[in-house]
Amino acid sequence: MSGTVHLMYGLAGAGKSTLAGELAARAPAVRFTLDQWMLRLYPELTIHDAAYGHRAETVRELIWSIAEQVLVSGTDVVLDWNFWSTARRTWALERASSVAATVILHRLSTSLEESTHRAREREAAGRTLAHRITRTGNDQLARLMEEPTDDEGLTIVEH
Repeated sequence: MSGTVHLMYGLAGAGKSTLAGELAARAPAVRFTLDQWMLRLYPELTIHDAAYGHRAETVRELIWSIAEQVLVSGTDVVLDWNFWSTARRTWALERASSVAATVILHRLSTSLEESTHRAREREAAGRTLAHRITRTGNDQLARLMEEPTDDEGLTIVEH
């Protein structure tokens, strides 16, 4: 029996990584945080660099190669990055189905103002290994986000 894949959906600063940590501790589950991997592997690269998207895709595939082994062992996996688009969620669903894992999307509905405020506080406190978030960046993300729907084939949990 495979474990469950937990996905996150929400603005930067909405509490995705906090929730991911809580899920990993409670399940038990193994948490994979894309920002941490990217910042450790490519410390010179920011989310605004042209190479970021390609490298992030490579790192997501690397993470999945490990997550897949964890799932097959029966342990849950928390993919701690934003599944803001239908395409990203489809990517996860296809991979999860290859190991008969179920998928839960955790939708965090923190407001744009509160999310941006939290991201700034997090950065100022030096509490996390994450990319710098601005109001402009969160505005842009809000415009790109595709609301998840029940017909995508995953369970949606509202937070």
